Amino acid sequence: MNINVSNIKISYDDVLQRLGYLKTSERPAQNLEIQIKECIETAQKLIAPKSVIAFDNITVSENLITFENGYKIKSLQAAKLFANCFKAYGTAVTIGAALEKKRNDLIAQKETFKAIILDAAGSVAAEEAVETVNAQIKEFEESNNNITTKRFSPGYGDWKLEAQEDFLKWTGAKQIGISLTASFQMQPEKSVSAIVGVRTANNN
Repeated sequence: MNINVSNIKISYDDVLQRLGYLKTSERPAQNLEIQIKECIETAQKLIAPKSVIAFDNITVSENLITFENGYKIKSLQAAKLFANCFKAYGTAVTIGAALEKKRNDLIAQKETFKAIILDAAGSVAAEEAVETVNAQIKEFEESNNNITTKRFSPGYGDWKLEAQEDFLKWTGAKQIGISLTASFQMQPEKSVSAIVGVRTANNN
C-alpha cells in the first residue's frame, strides 16, 4: 500500500477552529482574515509532510495487544478498542521542523499573533497528514471486506506516553526524522503517531 501525504492542504476553516473561531457564527474581521490567510500561505510553503507505516497480525487479551513480531502494547482501553481485531497498523507523520523554526523566529521578533496563527496552521497540517494516512488504510481494508477501528495514540487513556519510544521504533519513525525528547515528546513538534486495528466486516 502506497501512502502519500505530500499534497495535503491546510484548511482555512480548520485553522479558524484552532484559533477559537466558530465556523457558523463568529468570524474574524477583514484585516485579521487577510493576516490569517497570509500565514496559512506561508505555512503551506514551509510544511514537508512525511509518513511511515507498519503493520502486523495481532492477538488481543484483556489488557494486552501482542504482535506477531513480539512487540506488545499494554493498555486496557486499546485492547477493548481492538477486540476481535486480527491486524493493526501503526503510523507516524510529521510536517518537518521548518514551520516551528519560523514560529519561534516570529516569537523572538515579538510577532506573537502571527506565531499563534502559524502554530495553529502547523497543527492542522499534522492532523490532516495523519487523517490522510488513516483514510488510505481504511479504504484499502474496506476493499478487502474489513473494517478499521478509531485511531489510538501513545499517551492517550491508559496507554502510557513512555510507550512512545517502542512504538516509534516499530513504525520506523526515525526514517522521517522523528525523535523523542527525554519526556517522550516527539520532535519535530508537529508530529503525530497512532495505531488502528482491523477486523473482518462480519466481526463488527
